[in-house]
Amino acid sequence: MNKNDQVYSKGDWIVHLYHGVGQIRDIESKCLDGKTVDYYKVITKDSVFWVPVGMADNDRVRPLSTPKEIMEACRILRQEPQEMDADYTVRKDHIKAVMADGDLHTIARLIRDLSARQSHARLNESEERAFNHFLDRLLTEWSACEGINLEDARQKLMAILQDSQT
Repeated sequence: MNKNDQVYSKGDWIVHLYHGVGQIRDIESKCLDGKTVDYYKVITKDSVFWVPVGMADNDRVRPLSTPKEIMEACRILRQEPQEMDADYTVRKDHIKAVMADGDLHTIARLIRDLSARQSHARLNESEERAFNHFLDRLLTEWSACEGINLEDARQKLMAILQDSQT
């Protein structure tokens, strides 16, 4: 493996679009179809996944947010919520777009808006699932970024969301 191919190092925290927040625990070589490829071995709270070293710099993987980016997400969460479209299909498409984007600030806006919607009307099952997924993603990233436990991050986040709805 050429060190110049490495975007990340053992111990780095990353965010994968589908697998979420994880820490690189090792770099392993695996032989597939007769070719040896180096992979980052990433551990999340629920799973293990591997990312090819040469392909780690793509739109599905990004570095963990910085404390400054987390502060910006908190600022977004404190802003007045935007009313979501009354049409379920439009809301569903918006949630899918945020899922595909994976940007922390876009996620924060959706959490804020879904939380406000939840306080006025019941979220449907897929909205509830998306809300919990994005909450978990933000909390896990916040926790890893600031070195705090998940429950402390959850309490801070819930206090922000309550304040933004009053």
